[in-house]
Parts: sequence; structure tokens; C-alpha cells
Amino acid sequence: MILNGCNAGIGLAALAGVCERLLVVDDDDSVRRIYATHFTSAGFEVHCAGTLQEAADRLAGNTFDAVIADIALTPEVGSEGLAIAAYLRNHLRHAPPVVVLTAYGSPDRAPAAARLGVDAFLHKPVSLVWLESLLRARIEDRRRGPETEVIAAAS
Repeated sequence: MILNGCNAGIGLAALAGVCERLLVVDDDDSVRRIYATHFTSAGFEVHCAGTLQEAADRLAGNTFDAVIADIALTPEVGSEGLAIAAYLRNHLRHAPPVVVLTAYGSPDRAPAAARLGVDAFLHKPVSLVWLESLLRARIEDRRRGPETEVIAAAS
């Protein structure tokens, strides 16, 4: 699914006809739709993936300004969101900001997320307005220069 909200955006990027490209990776279709609706109305071009393979396919031929990934896309593996972050950090010279979300108490995974350079490791549910603000700030930070520290949500 690809939704383009460039014309609905706010700020200078939207006025210039440029919008941020966001990849949302979550196995729950309703979560993907909610995120896509919110971020499209906020002016993002949103691409969605429900599996690790779909995410790899989207990443193969596209450049994204930010990625939101659920940590667990399958019960068998349960850490695909971290695998996506690792792939981005290891294969892209200028990796986009990555936010990893979890619906489960996963405090043991927060240090792994930090080592991978994840920009934020957050527990669901999360305010979409706050998440949008965080993503915009991280995107702007990347455009300006050196990376900033990881935000880890309290359990």
C-alpha cells in the first residue's frame, strides 16, 4: 500500500512540493491503516509492509526518510523490527531514522535497539501526534548532521 499525502502536508517541505517518505512495517493491517491515514494526512508519502519480505522489497528500490517497524512481525522470530534496523544501518551510508514499536514488555531488547542505532524504542500504544513530531525532528536532525541519542520509553 502506498498513500501520498504530499499535497496535504504542512510546512515548507509541503509548500515546495517535497514530502517525507515513510515506511510503516507492522503485521497488523489495522495498525498499518491507522498509521498510513495519520501520516498521509500529515503530508507524508506512506509505504506499508506487513512482513519482513515485503519490507525488504520496499527497501530494495526506494529511499525512505524514516521507518516505523513493529518489533515482532511473527511469533516465531519476534525481532524482525530489529533486523530491519540492522539492515538499514549495515547497508545504507545514510540510514533513515528508525522507530521500533513493541506491544509487549521487551526491556531486554532496548539495549539491542540502542546498539543498532534505533532512534526510538517505544511501547504501544503511542500518540501518533507525538510520533509524527519525533519523526520530523529526527528527519531534520539527519539532514543537519550527526546522529542524536536514542530515546527509550519507560516500561
